[in-house]
Amino acid sequence: MTRRQLAVPMVAALLGGVVTAAAMVAGGSSTGSLTREQGLISLDEGDPLTSSEIYDRAAPGVVAVRANTVQPGAGAFEASGGSEFNVSSGSGFVLDGDGRIVTNAHVVSGATEVQVTFADSSRVPARVVGKDEETDLAVLAVSPDGLDLRPLELGDSSSVKPGDRVLAIGNPTGFGTTAGSGRVSGAGRSVEVPGGYVIDDLLETDAVIEPSSSGGPLLGSDGRVIGVTARLEADTGFAVPADVARDVLAQLEESHKVLRPYIGLRGRAVDGGVEVLEIAPGGPAEKAGVQSGDVVEEIEGADVHTLGGLLAEVERRGIGDSVDLVVLRNGARHELTVRLEERPATLPAG
Repeated sequence: MTRRQLAVPMVAALLGGVVTAAAMVAGGSSTGSLTREQGLISLDEGDPLTSSEIYDRAAPGVVAVRANTVQPGAGAFEASGGSEFNVSSGSGFVLDGDGRIVTNAHVVSGATEVQVTFADSSRVPARVVGKDEETDLAVLAVSPDGLDLRPLELGDSSSVKPGDRVLAIGNPTGFGTTAGSGRVSGAGRSVEVPGGYVIDDLLETDAVIEPSSSGGPLLGSDGRVIGVTARLEADTGFAVPADVARDVLAQLEESHKVLRPYIGLRGRAVDGGVEVLEIAPGGPAEKAGVQSGDVVEEIEGADVHTLGGLLAEVERRGIGDSVDLVVLRNGARHELTVRLEERPATLPAG
């Protein structure tokens, strides 16, 4: 997948992989309900739909998500520091007739209780099937009994181009859906988000995504979902492409997490490489002898110029693979070998 890094003056990110391909690919098969044929909204081939037609068809499948959450109050790799109790809200949409719902991972991060409100005002409890902070995606499940579920269909985002017309729908309050129309303004974007993650391969749109509307669908002119919206920056709208979401959601249903290689350190891009800011206790980097203040200059013989470059090299490896680093420490260069591990399902305060 093509990536384009956004300029950030100080990037601090968990240096793990980004999106690992799931078992479900085009033409593949899976037993999970998320990978079944959806298409429960009647979508005819032909001329593009108007914004009103798209809204009328999709709005009944868009939901409000409200979560009571507990967030650790410490550093990224520290378990101490107390906890904060909050209420988080966002949007989501129905994915299938079994009661699966897509939303943003940050909406349900640390959730102790989740409720979903449908377009007809029905409100039911939900459980978190799985979440993936690195793509800001989560899958919820509700009991379908007695609910008028209106699933939306994931489309093909590979052909989306800047200039394409889109509609973003959300349900921020549970009292009705909202919509913002616009265009795709860019693809392959990368954005740093709180918690030490860089989300890659995003679609950028000028369609208005209101607060608590993120997690809803971004729909193309054929009425299918081309992305899951994520309000990562106040003035810019983003969406995780449907093709990425399809793979991640399939893994979340099957394994409740996305398997990624993990190096266990945080850093920022500096002249000459990536400066290590923090190391996960007991993680692969610490075991290999990496220290805070080291500047990673090379990985597997390739120069490290940006955080994105280091992330990409880690992503290319598998769990259990080893990577050779060259680090600059107190004016001297050291060669270290890090054996990548499976990324923990939950990182403290991450």
